[in-house]
Amino acid sequence: MTARRASGLLSLVVSLATILMISPFTPSSPAWAASTAGNLPAEIAAHFTPDDVARGRAYMGGRYRLFAAGIALRLAILLLLVGTPASAALRNLAVRLAPAHPAVAVAVYLALLVLIFELLALPLGYYAGFVREHAFGLSTQTRAAWLVDRIKSLLLTLALAVPLGSLLALLWRRYPGRWVLPAWGLVAAAMVLLVMLAPIVIDPLFNTIRPLRDPDLRQRVIALAGRAGVPVDQVYEMDASRRTRKGNAYFTGLGRTKRIVLYDTLLAGSSPDEVELVVAHEIGHWKRAHIWKGIGLSLLGMGIALWCAARTLDWAVRRGGFHLAGPADVAGLPLFLLVLFVLNLVSLPIQNGISRYFEREADRTSLGLTGNATAFIRSEVQLARSNLADLTPPPAVVWLLYTHPPVAERIRLAGEDAGRTRARP
Repeated sequence: MTARRASGLLSLVVSLATILMISPFTPSSPAWAASTAGNLPAEIAAHFTPDDVARGRAYMGGRYRLFAAGIALRLAILLLLVGTPASAALRNLAVRLAPAHPAVAVAVYLALLVLIFELLALPLGYYAGFVREHAFGLSTQTRAAWLVDRIKSLLLTLALAVPLGSLLALLWRRYPGRWVLPAWGLVAAAMVLLVMLAPIVIDPLFNTIRPLRDPDLRQRVIALAGRAGVPVDQVYEMDASRRTRKGNAYFTGLGRTKRIVLYDTLLAGSSPDEVELVVAHEIGHWKRAHIWKGIGLSLLGMGIALWCAARTLDWAVRRGGFHLAGPADVAGLPLFLLVLFVLNLVSLPIQNGISRYFEREADRTSLGLTGNATAFIRSEVQLARSNLADLTPPPAVVWLLYTHPPVAERIRLAGEDAGRTRARP
């Protein structure tokens, strides 16, 4: 039951330096301590076996450590580029390759930067995305298929980062000291356009997405949307089983491209009542305008980040020692990315707290639309098992990094809703 958040241009421009995984190394302290067999939440003890708890903890524990490794790797690359002549040398190489065309030289620099990040991140990405997923029985991909997906992602990153980075460098040159506002306008336009086009341009590059084939289920979904007062003409299914055994669903797009997409693994492993419950959750995101709210909050955060980056670049040029020829030097891009990267990390608790609030709203909407708390709980249990969720996550990890409420909290919400329903005369 997930909804794609509108991360927008920040995740695109900073895709060179963003996070692979979803959780960090956990130090040993009471705030980070996980539940033990003797003090499991009642919701977990009632619906899961000790093996479920152990497998989820083992799988996610590795992802916690991989997150730390991904952060350290990207931070090290950015610091190396910022603190040494490496970025200036890369810029000089790009100029030598296109001496008569400054705009082409900027594009070459950006492409080389993307390739450097991809090559250095590839071993960790392969281990996290292929080796461990197979070790835990979650991946259905061959090595060749995984590599093809990686190449597609690289080409997509190049197609987005090179023109957007080139436009940013152009704004640096054209509007020295005044580029933040036009850059922010570029972000806004790109964000809305990309969120709108992603379902019909980007998603089909990786998966086959088609209308839901089950006519009875489709009719149930349309009737459910009608009760919610939300115009849903079509629900889609995606061939996720070509990559994974995990189940999922998401809401994406804007205007005529907005849609609910269900994994075929979810359809295969869930009853019609459970699927209806998942769809009701996604309708909750739609009904409460979470994508538009996410875009607005992202733009607010991006405005702050751009202002901080501009001040940092000005300071770096005045101070010297960063191997920059001036405020419009494209070699300053790694410092720009470093500022955005650090601000993104610092704001993660806020971002994820808002996301969890949105997810709770969607959960309450789904329970209100269906009145089926039992199916809600069954769906949560099935998804947690198929995804090897951490059933007893450390509270500090939840606060810092979880985009969704923990499984126990969501089951508890459904139980409370069922209790209120029984209490009504």
